[in-house]
Amino acid sequence: MTPEESRQVLITEAKAIIHAVFPDADPLVAVQVEDAPCGGLVGTDDTSVTSVLTVRSNTADDTSNPDKVFQEVLTVLRERGWTINYTKGRVAGAERTGVGGISVGVADSPVGINIGGDTECVKNPERAT
Repeated sequence: MTPEESRQVLITEAKAIIHAVFPDADPLVAVQVEDAPCGGLVGTDDTSVTSVLTVRSNTADDTSNPDKVFQEVLTVLRERGWTINYTKGRVAGAERTGVGGISVGVADSPVGINIGGDTECVKNPERAT
């Protein structure tokens, strides 16, 4: 998988998680870091790279309960094959092979889902050996 393909896989998955809870959402996507080194013993070798991005959306329903939304998010993550590593308050950390790792938070005013994540570490085609 190329670095761009890995970004698209994570973006597509994050949007799918949001749409499963907020079907009419129009998620916003921002790539914070593109192609950061992640290879080698200490993760600084640029023969492999990862990207950091966020995907977020608020609900149009002013009566949504953020605790219930968070429970729905956890259910969706499990149904989609994510391994949940931790939860604290209305934040969960999860990972899934082939996609990467994410942190999902549910805000309460307005109620929204924020997903921040790292793509999987993939070979850098510009530095292929």
